Amino acid sequence: MSIRRKLVLLLGFVAVLPALLTIVLDVDVIRSLSRDLTTRSAGILAEQAQQTMHRIASEYADVLDRESRHVRLLVRLQAAAAARALAAPPASHADVTPYFDDDFDQPAGDLALVSSPAPRAARERRNGPPLAVSWEHAALHLGPGADRTALMPQARALATLADFFRLVREPQDPLLGWQYVALDNGLSATYPGHGGNPPDFDPRTRPWFEDQLRRPGFRWYRPHHDASTGALLINAAAPVYDAAGAVVGVAGIDVDLSSTFALLELPPRLRAGSTVMAVAVVGAPVFDPPRAIVLARQSTTVDGDWQTLPRLADFALDDAAATAAIRTAMIAGADGDLRTAVRGEDSFVLYRRFGDAPGYASYVVMSVPVASATAEAGAAAAHAAATTRKHLRGLLVLVLAVTVLAALLAFALAHHLTRPIGELLAATERLARGDFGARAQIASRDEIGTLGRAFNDMVPRLKDHARTEEALALAHEIQQQLLPTTPPAIPGYDVAGVTLYSEQTGGDFFDYLDLETPCGHGRAVVVADVSGHGVGPGLLMATTRALLHGARDRGLAPGALLGRVNRDLVDDVSRGHFVTLFLLVLDAGGAGALQWASAGHDPAMVWDARTRAMTAIGADDIPLGIDAGWDYASHDGHRLGPGDIVVLGTDGVWDTRRADGERYGKARLEAYIAAHAEASAAALCRGLEGELAAFRGRAKQVDDITLVVVKREAG
Repeated sequence: MSIRRKLVLLLGFVAVLPALLTIVLDVDVIRSLSRDLTTRSAGILAEQAQQTMHRIASEYADVLDRESRHVRLLVRLQAAAAARALAAPPASHADVTPYFDDDFDQPAGDLALVSSPAPRAARERRNGPPLAVSWEHAALHLGPGADRTALMPQARALATLADFFRLVREPQDPLLGWQYVALDNGLSATYPGHGGNPPDFDPRTRPWFEDQLRRPGFRWYRPHHDASTGALLINAAAPVYDAAGAVVGVAGIDVDLSSTFALLELPPRLRAGSTVMAVAVVGAPVFDPPRAIVLARQSTTVDGDWQTLPRLADFALDDAAATAAIRTAMIAGADGDLRTAVRGEDSFVLYRRFGDAPGYASYVVMSVPVASATAEAGAAAAHAAATTRKHLRGLLVLVLAVTVLAALLAFALAHHLTRPIGELLAATERLARGDFGARAQIASRDEIGTLGRAFNDMVPRLKDHARTEEALALAHEIQQQLLPTTPPAIPGYDVAGVTLYSEQTGGDFFDYLDLETPCGHGRAVVVADVSGHGVGPGLLMATTRALLHGARDRGLAPGALLGRVNRDLVDDVSRGHFVTLFLLVLDAGGAGALQWASAGHDPAMVWDARTRAMTAIGADDIPLGIDAGWDYASHDGHRLGPGDIVVLGTDGVWDTRRADGERYGKARLEAYIAAHAEASAAALCRGLEGELAAFRGRAKQVDDITLVVVKREAG
């Protein structure tokens, strides 16, 4: 089937298919879509609600963690400041006026009290009117049995702590309640200064004081009711030491945990019916087994008075299994979330640990009704359904119009599009038959016209490329014919060689020569490397080979022979090009005596079968084609024993690289020769060829490789 017919059918199909699809749509599809949208929207909103809860709970827990560390630091600084004040000479604070709590109950004119700013416990006092405080002075209190006159020096010392308190505290801090130092002699100081303490109030009877005397060290304590305000607070305390290291008192800070709920900011759609609680899991020795108790609940207070610890409610949800699962996770110190009923509503419940108080784990527990989180889903689904129906009606009209228009344009457009393609196809078929005069007659200015012009521009280049390929193939064939096809038969020696070009032609070569030297007839092995790659180095290689063959029967020593070739070659070498060459002469009698000369080539590697060691023989002369007057030296003095091996190669062998850039190197070459020294010369060449290919892997060969192996036969 022609492209034109296919295009007509395609255009018709594309035009009619939307109409057919639209016709089969009915009310059930729209209803199904609405239900799907409702479900998807509810799921997305529920997931977003949970993500929001996690984010807010994490931020809230981070704030509480930060404040916990802040309180820890303040308590320790406060204890240290109290120790310094008590250790100071009495004369240093003899002029300080201490204010006791009864002074605050009936303040004189020089004692200024304010109702704001003040700790929340003072502003929202549960057992009386708001409590006025002083941010300038600490209030001193004498417990039952304490003598004011006898304790006046220490009272003045504690009164000096007001400077420390003002330095480390902002009056607007919502988290901090009272800061205090209580001594074992019944004297205590509280900041900000205030009255309102019961007459029989004695800090020495509080659990935190008794615990610090038994086990000195910073720690947090369970909630308690404040003596002066009745507020529910938790506190942190640390010991105060005298100069001898004995515990003489306790420094502490009350923390208003409920005030931290102001830091929570749920989005409006999640607020309806939500609950936030602070829960602590308290274990032995206080509770055994551990209990999860509610420390604070948003917009909820806990009844009680200061004389007894508050009776706190156990954490509980509607579902006992969900309550047990959360309590178990809290005891294990884990965070988590689940979906369960809270006050009769299906809700998302999230619990996140905060703080590092020893003895119990603190959690913020947040619940949001699922109905609040997904309330917008129904409205969104209804709106989406109405919009879908409206667009569907418009689409029906549009599809009908497009169908009619497509039918009218299909034939004309198909003819217009396929005619140039036919021209291009005909020209391509002519080119495939070898007609380089083929041209596509396409006048359009669209992509097909661009393709036709590109085709016309490509044909001459293809013709030139074909000619170049033919020339390179011929050059490659000629160059391969210049290389030895079989190794020479030299008595006492096993010889093999190979050259692998990285391109069609190259500059590496090896050869075997019958050579007349001053010492008589010999057989020579030549390995050479012309700088560069391609046709130019290949021609220079052929020239060098011809010069060697022309001078081989002149009775010259190896060095003199290279000098003769060098003088003839200099005029034929362009600047920047040169030839490195190694000439190895084997004695014709097979006795193992070696002569050699090197024109800047890498040394030959010699494997000693007796010592199993590798040595190198070479020379310091320069490459051929650089200096016409250079005298090349001849070398001898090395004799091969039975089984000894000489390896000649070009740098393409050890410079072979893997894809990661690592070189093969001479060390690997030496290791391979040592491991396969018993093999024949031909086997060594084939093995090294495979070794290099395996090492290179998928990487491209970038340099010519030439390798010749000469092995002295045993016997």
